[in-house]
Amino acid sequence: MSTSDSGKAPQEKISPEASLAKSRDEIRAVTKSILDLAKARQELSLVVSRNKVLLGQSITNLGVEQKLLTDSADYAKSIGLDENLAQSLVQDLIRFSKFAQAKEVYGGSIRKFLDSRSIKTVSIVGAGRMGTWFARYFTDLSLQVLLYDEKPERARKRARDLGVETADDLKAVIESDLIIASVPISKTSELVSEIFKLADANSRAPIVIEISSVKNEVGLSGLLDENTEDKKIRLYSVHPLFGSSAYSFDQNTFIQSSPKDTSLMRGLFPQAIVVSLDWREHDRLMAVFLTLPHVLALVFADALQNYKKLLSQEVNLTAPSFHHMLELSNRVLGEEPGVYFEIQASNPNSKQAISDVMNSLLKIEKAIKNRSEFVAMFDQARSGVGELSRTHSN
Repeated sequence: MSTSDSGKAPQEKISPEASLAKSRDEIRAVTKSILDLAKARQELSLVVSRNKVLLGQSITNLGVEQKLLTDSADYAKSIGLDENLAQSLVQDLIRFSKFAQAKEVYGGSIRKFLDSRSIKTVSIVGAGRMGTWFARYFTDLSLQVLLYDEKPERARKRARDLGVETADDLKAVIESDLIIASVPISKTSELVSEIFKLADANSRAPIVIEISSVKNEVGLSGLLDENTEDKKIRLYSVHPLFGSSAYSFDQNTFIQSSPKDTSLMRGLFPQAIVVSLDWREHDRLMAVFLTLPHVLALVFADALQNYKKLLSQEVNLTAPSFHHMLELSNRVLGEEPGVYFEIQASNPNSKQAISDVMNSLLKIEKAIKNRSEFVAMFDQARSGVGELSRTHSN
């Protein structure tokens, strides 16, 4: 029977290449639709945050979040979608909605605080990752931001990316109301002293915040001891306990070593957690928070060099514990080695932390020769870590 007799045109065969291209186009279209819906949801979350402010409610409501996650999993199951995928997507939507809500809620109060302290201009000394984080934060608050770095080209590049100006020298920096010193640990004391001298010579009294991750050098220099009420320039010694990838309006943590009064930091970062801690105690804690994980990651990565040939033969195999350690090592080794060297070398408590690691390795080497000894060590470690996990999750 001919085509005309049947009244039906023969179906045109589509090649696998054409079908693949068509499917990819459809995926792109669906993805855009998902993003459009995500944007609409984000805008609705801002309406919610404004109502929360009027009602005096917190941004976070764990009960509402949990119900939404449960409902999403139930709905996903009813439509044949993986429940884990649904919950993962919704968790990210909730997380970023809370970021947007925090910016909406806290942005106004931060601007009022800045006005109350007559802070209109901010200079960032150091165009590295954390310096860039602070520059972006204050730019988002509509402040005039200047970026200065001893490497002018790096400062110019970062400034172009952020849409801010650069300062030619420290004399221009001194004209700002707030100065963030974000330079290597070994250069912090010298930089702060230079800022103080220039400010005195120019009759300026800027607020200075230094953000070094180890306080030993700046503490021993006397800069923190001299930070008294009658001093014209106030030095705030602060450590951002988060990385440069942290979202600006997340509940990030700052440790403030000097002065004890944390009202400035709480005014600049009301969405954050600000903890006051003596600089010596801070450095003892950083031996645990920074030295231990960094050293263990480096030890793991260094030991792996002995197994490169074996691992290269089984590239598609992995195991959860290996994967997690590899991930930690990649994150640590993805940073600047000079920065990590300073974190270890400038902290007088690092030596003890490294010694503790070595003693633990020797203890494990001995324990694996005796089952009961190994089990006892394992149980003791599990109990200790479990207690710490409960403490730090609260």
